[in-house]
Amino acid sequence: MVNATVQWVYSAGSSWAPLDQYTQQSIEALWSHNACCWLNSSPSFGGHAVFIDTSELTITCSGYAYTIARRYEHSYRR
Repeated sequence: MVNATVQWVYSAGSSWAPLDQYTQQSIEALWSHNACCWLNSSPSFGGHAVFIDTSELTITCSGYAYTIARRYEHSYRR
């Protein structure tokens, strides 16, 4: 049996880095409404405020935009 969980990641150079749980939950809530907003503190970005735009799939922090992606992590159970 396969279980799939959603994971939000951001582009970090040539690889994808997972976001912290708090930021992932915030993005998932926004994504379900195709919304955007400021998140006052994101642990993934050193506690800085970030702007999350789920329609553009970006996070902006300190003037830099990062592409984000929603992916599924699969775990197999016997």
